[in-house]
Amino acid sequence: MDIKQFVKKFFGGNDIPPNRVPTEIPRHRISSEPAKILVPDTLDAKWRFLNPRYPREWLQIIEKGVVVNPMLSQTHNLLIALGNSGHTVTVQGADAEKAQEDLKELAFFLNTDHLINELIAQINIAGAISAEIVVDPNLKGVEKIALVPAWSIWFDYNFKTDEYEPYQWLGILDPVKLNTFTYKYIPLLTFDSSPYGIPPFLGALSTLDITEELLTELRGLAKKMGLLGFLDVQFPSLPKAPNETEVEYQNRQKQFLENVAQDIANNMSQGIFLHFEGTEAEFKELTSGGAGAGTGLTEILSIVERWTIEGAKAQPAVLGFATGYTETWSTVALHIFVNQIQATQNIVKRFLEYTYKLHLLLRGYNITDVDITFKPLPNFQPQTSAQARLYDAQAVVQLLQAGVINIDEARKQLGLEANGA
Repeated sequence: MDIKQFVKKFFGGNDIPPNRVPTEIPRHRISSEPAKILVPDTLDAKWRFLNPRYPREWLQIIEKGVVVNPMLSQTHNLLIALGNSGHTVTVQGADAEKAQEDLKELAFFLNTDHLINELIAQINIAGAISAEIVVDPNLKGVEKIALVPAWSIWFDYNFKTDEYEPYQWLGILDPVKLNTFTYKYIPLLTFDSSPYGIPPFLGALSTLDITEELLTELRGLAKKMGLLGFLDVQFPSLPKAPNETEVEYQNRQKQFLENVAQDIANNMSQGIFLHFEGTEAEFKELTSGGAGAGTGLTEILSIVERWTIEGAKAQPAVLGFATGYTETWSTVALHIFVNQIQATQNIVKRFLEYTYKLHLLLRGYNITDVDITFKPLPNFQPQTSAQARLYDAQAVVQLLQAGVINIDEARKQLGLEANGA
């Protein structure tokens, strides 16, 4: 269907003149941004700033979480390690060869491999890349990349341009409007009408406090009984003095146990245990039957860890939590995880391509485009993939033998050159 048939079908009319757009198509936006009614009409930008749909201090809590929470830290590091799979840069244009050499030098000074790790980390924590491209004072190229904390970014809505404009606001300093030619805020995902990225780990915050409390309980349990078991010491009752009341007698026995408990603990820490004849001592192991509280706490902690991974938009099956997952769902989870990593790579790709293009423009090169391609992620199921290729090849051979396709078409379906080269 050509464009004229398309317009006829959707806008009616039997005879639409060439190069004429139907009058029903509006020349401007009809819908409105909620910011038009949510922000006050004032000249001072800081009173017009929009807040994200979540408290911005949560970004710093997430940042702390990827450092101290084991599951969140593992998920964070895994996304970085797999996301930075290596990449190639291709330049197109008359000066492509010279420009390519220039970009190799720039990549060395920018330490691009490390920069990609930092950009992926930003996306994990803030749900967006927030970085400024610092150019040479003489406008002779890109000098460095400055990562701008996402929690310090505030957006103002420009009524005239119908665009959100970024500012950086730090403490008591006045907000600074950022130049969108050199500053880039590229979100992974946003809510409707909000310019702020949604942190992928946002859903894990509800489990961080629970995990810390459970770990505190486990530490307390280990201090009280030890991880392997505890020592049960039985002393013979102390003789009661003739003029001693029952209350005084019980208090004296209690005081005796408290005094000797510290001595026993000190001796046990040195690998010895000293006691009087008649004292009975038995070491009781914490087995699954005898440590119900500890075992139950460990099971609860395992569940909370899985919730943390799921809240971080990761897949527990990929991080080793295979319990409760079928083979089919584990395969689906793997594909979801790979697609999430590729979505992150696409944002990094956009930022680096823009940076390289700006650099080459300032350097005066005649180029038409710069493309960055990340290397494919590792094949986590090589045997399954090989078997699938075999089935595809057998199906093509059957079509060829039946005369449905010719040899060139068969080679094309198999991803080979039609001419046999």
